Amino acid sequence: MYFPLVPRAPKKTKILISLFHTPTDKGRLMFYCVLRAGHLIAGQDYKKVHPNYPGHKLLLCLRGEGMVEVNGRVWPVGPNQIAWINNDHENKHWPAENSPWEMLWIRVDGPHMDQIYQTLTSAGSPVIGGINVRSTSAVFRRIIKIMQKRPIAMEATMHAEIAALIRELFTARHSANPQPGEKAEIPKSLIKPMEAIRLYFARPLRVADLAKLANMSVSNFFRHFKAATGTSPIDWLKRERVNQAKKRLLETDDSIGKIADETGYYDQFYFSRDFKRMNGVSPSHYRERERAHRKKILRQM
Repeated sequence: MYFPLVPRAPKKTKILISLFHTPTDKGRLMFYCVLRAGHLIAGQDYKKVHPNYPGHKLLLCLRGEGMVEVNGRVWPVGPNQIAWINNDHENKHWPAENSPWEMLWIRVDGPHMDQIYQTLTSAGSPVIGGINVRSTSAVFRRIIKIMQKRPIAMEATMHAEIAALIRELFTARHSANPQPGEKAEIPKSLIKPMEAIRLYFARPLRVADLAKLANMSVSNFFRHFKAATGTSPIDWLKRERVNQAKKRLLETDDSIGKIADETGYYDQFYFSRDFKRMNGVSPSHYRERERAHRKKILRQM
């Protein structure tokens, strides 16, 4: 009788590539910086427990399976998945039993990485599946090549690659359960509530109303919505209202109060407060600034 050979993890870890980078002070302030990168096949001896190294570690599983533990919770990581580990959290990772866990990995630091991490892992898991492994692994390999060649514009080039990787991860996270022919990468369960926000933004929509459209409980809907968009349903609704208000501010001479009322705000104070929080200026200042800018462009044409 024939028994197929089952791939086994090597006894000792095979380090195929291991690279380091020390960014400049300006680079740390301006760019996403890769501090380390590598390619390895984890052996039976591999079990990493990390002290408080700076930055975030991203592990792309090429084959086999591993386990990631963060703050006492464990998640499996398989092919075509990325584990994002915030090194501020207690963490460790290791190969599953007898599994040849091969990975490309990078350790990244830079502006807003904590916020990006929180958004991408808002569903509770640090493991992101459904990625385009071809394009994502190409980003990892380009990063490794940049670190090996060390071009003059290394940090700016690296920043662009990390931005491309973050785009891939957001695309994967937002494309859960895509529908054929959809223009927007919206999970099926959220299509109706998001369409309601887009079309009926001026109505007094409640989270309970939107959850009903999604056939979910309020708590389940809130969790799914935040995992897909990175924000809450109410914040998404407010931003839709503010977007509509911007159009009216530039294309009409309506009063701020009337625009607030037409976009679902029944109190001008709350409208102005939200508008300034999201745009950094008041509605009236925004109108003046954008109209002056438009006139300047028309004069130059």
